[in-house]
Amino acid sequence: MLEKREYLWELDIRNDVSSLLENAFPIEERPPTEYFFKSLERKENKLFAYYLDNNFIGFTFLCFYQDVCYIFFLAVSTNYRHQGYGGQIIEDIKASYPEHVILLCFEEIDPKYDNYVERLQRKNFYYSHGFQDNKLKTNEFGVIFETAFIGKHLVDFATYVEIFVIGFGEFARKHIKQA
Repeated sequence: MLEKREYLWELDIRNDVSSLLENAFPIEERPPTEYFFKSLERKENKLFAYYLDNNFIGFTFLCFYQDVCYIFFLAVSTNYRHQGYGGQIIEDIKASYPEHVILLCFEEIDPKYDNYVERLQRKNFYYSHGFQDNKLKTNEFGVIFETAFIGKHLVDFATYVEIFVIGFGEFARKHIKQA
């Protein structure tokens, strides 16, 4: 059973998350590490690290707006991938926020991309845990994303933008467009 720890400025969690953030996400899909942690000063943002027998498994960065819980980041350490831990983290989020619409995005699925198979596997993973098409594509800092949700309703673009701004500040508003 995974142990979930909320990040409250502990150095050990910060170090674990920083390393995985930089290794799991391409530079164009993640904020600078210092900015990432500074965004946690906003009460709407939460970071949870997951451990098994004190071994760091992964993390999730969540943002809350109205009735939406947006999964900004979810990553599992390389040594623990394909062992069901990502699914356990998703199930924990769903169980922790049952009254919320759970929203996330993933890179656009299109055979034109070199990592098409990886992208498709990611989408299928999310869909296998109950996510469905939110019918919204975005262009965030030049990267096209598809959105998926679990819950009572779709999330529209205006709401998505507000979530993005809460997550990373007002400057983000000008870097997100509907695709």
